[in-house]
Amino acid sequence: MLCIGMFTGCAQTPDSSLVKPKGSKAVDAYTEADDVSGSKGEASESKNDDGSESKTTIRNLIDAPQNYKSHVEDDSAKLVVNTDASVEIPEVEKISAISVTAAEVTQELLDRITNAFFSEAKLYTLDSYYVKTKDEIKKTLDELKEDVANGNLDPYNYGTDDDGNYVYDIYEDIETWEQEYETAPEKKTLTEAKPVAGNFFDCIAQMPDDSQYYYMISSDGSDTLSVKIKKAANKGGEKIPEDAMWCDYGYSEEEEKPTEESIGLSLDEAKKLVKEKVEKMGITDLQFSNWNYAVCKSFEGDNSSGNFGNGYRIDYARTINGVPVTQTIADGGALEDMDSTMETWSYESLCFYVDKDGIESMTYSNPYTIGKIKTENLNLLSFSEVMKIYEKMMVVTNADNMQYENSRVYNIDRIVLGYARIYEPSTDAHTGILIPVWDFFGSMTSESEYNGETESNTSKDPNESFLTINAVDGSIIDRDLGY
Repeated sequence: MLCIGMFTGCAQTPDSSLVKPKGSKAVDAYTEADDVSGSKGEASESKNDDGSESKTTIRNLIDAPQNYKSHVEDDSAKLVVNTDASVEIPEVEKISAISVTAAEVTQELLDRITNAFFSEAKLYTLDSYYVKTKDEIKKTLDELKEDVANGNLDPYNYGTDDDGNYVYDIYEDIETWEQEYETAPEKKTLTEAKPVAGNFFDCIAQMPDDSQYYYMISSDGSDTLSVKIKKAANKGGEKIPEDAMWCDYGYSEEEEKPTEESIGLSLDEAKKLVKEKVEKMGITDLQFSNWNYAVCKSFEGDNSSGNFGNGYRIDYARTINGVPVTQTIADGGALEDMDSTMETWSYESLCFYVDKDGIESMTYSNPYTIGKIKTENLNLLSFSEVMKIYEKMMVVTNADNMQYENSRVYNIDRIVLGYARIYEPSTDAHTGILIPVWDFFGSMTSESEYNGETESNTSKDPNESFLTINAVDGSIIDRDLGY
């Protein structure tokens, strides 16, 4: 059984005798904390002025403030880290290390998800739903040939390449459609489908109001389970562009911040819709964790982005004994290099995008099964020790970037203590452990030179953690890798 030695390959935190070794022997670092009276595994108690018992929380034990400020620069002063952050710590007396494994994907689970969203829908295989009939192909051919006759050889405005040739070859496209016409059916024959545990599944769900949803279930790559539901057509059958994508507000500088008025739905109403759906899915071990404004974007033929609506992103996550799993934008199942054949495992997640018409998109991935407590009351580094590591490692981990950039400025506004799942894929790809970590959120702006021009880049996703520190031994965890 995998214990805690999850840090092979992580950057060694420099110049700190407080940081324990990584590798299989790192389990030695995970000891029971002493209370003030010297007994292990028990929170200390004192008396309030009225004689009632007063519990000592983690914030007291590690001497953490409500807010923290600092300013750090590298030797060149090109890298600046400004910290003016709230310090978010669960109101608990202890934090444990807990084993976790990938949950079994059962038919019962898939049926609950299907019924929660599509109890009144017809599910059709993609092949049967999207097959083109002879009449549909003929219509396309007639339009393309008319374009040629009128001298319009670039009807989709794809433009030309560096040599002045059209990117889109209309003659080749006409030839392809003529070949497909020969084998195309006279009419569609829709084939109904149902997800089966262990099999890849994708379909179109046709709702009674003629709205449509793309529905996919897979277990592939780093995902033990990946469920994706995305609206494909609005009520009445109006198609949504295939490349339309929901993303968090803040992803792009161009976006205008959504408001409750522009969305047409209050946050409370959106949270209620999601809560009802989660209950129908029977996912009882995850709870609402956070939200953000969201925008739906699509790229037109000329590569300009179009806004197709505003809404909310609503996330659910696991909380264990009062300690939540901290959510970030990282998936946690990345490979160390592209040539690696190692099996990996992404994080558990449940995410919804909601607008005035209801739930537009849902993803559910990699459910966990919570196992035994490995260490009941972990001995955590003090807050001041963690901040020394943070301020040093923000410089160290950005050293390579500063070889190519004129400047990089971080503004950190949230420091969060919560759980993260780590694992050692080379030993067991689907067994890990939940440990407490510190994450640092905010924004980053960088400037660099390209072809003689200065380019600026800003990253301000509220769920992007710029550094993750193990709260027990001070080692740096790569959120993308998951260890």
